[in-house]
Amino acid sequence: KKRDIVFLGPGAGAMHALGDKIGSSIIAQSANVPCIEWSGSGVEIRDLIESGNTDIPTETYHKACVSTVEEAVAAAIKVGYPLMVKASEGGGGKGIRKVSHEGELADAFLQVRAEVVGSPIFLMRLFSGGRHLEVQVLADQHGQVVTLNGRDCSIQRRHQKIIEEGPPIAADPAVFMRMEKAAAGLAKAVGYVGVGTVE
Repeated sequence: KKRDIVFLGPGAGAMHALGDKIGSSIIAQSANVPCIEWSGSGVEIRDLIESGNTDIPTETYHKACVSTVEEAVAAAIKVGYPLMVKASEGGGGKGIRKVSHEGELADAFLQVRAEVVGSPIFLMRLFSGGRHLEVQVLADQHGQVVTLNGRDCSIQRRHQKIIEEGPPIAADPAVFMRMEKAAAGLAKAVGYVGVGTVE
């Protein structure tokens, strides 16, 4: 700013808030974004978000995690099968395993833990046959957010997008409008600035 140069893109606070899969899911459900059942369902920081704070207290964050096989088994009862065991710091197809029934859970949990060492782990219900739709948002430093339609990224290989098609035509227009509203609400909740995508 001293030299009249402005960084285009989200600030550090928004990147920190949304850069973690577990934390971003807690923030999303606290900002009224519909979320599929997961080990952190019901864990919210709504009061903090309403006051402009997206820092998740450590004890709240850990309520969404599974740290042992026993915790994973207990959480899976609530989440339901089939499910995914996911490392919060995973990506690129690493740190993610599909589990169809309880007999597969222990091995999957241990594999994810070994693959992304030190990462917090969570469980998320697998939504078979669903579409991977994304909403593009544009937000300014004054808290104004608009949505720029979206993309269908359902064609994937090993959990990696291969083709991104836009605009998405798989969703009913009324459903996609609700998705756009939820995406804009999430961007506002974290003070996002710039162009981004909500998946």
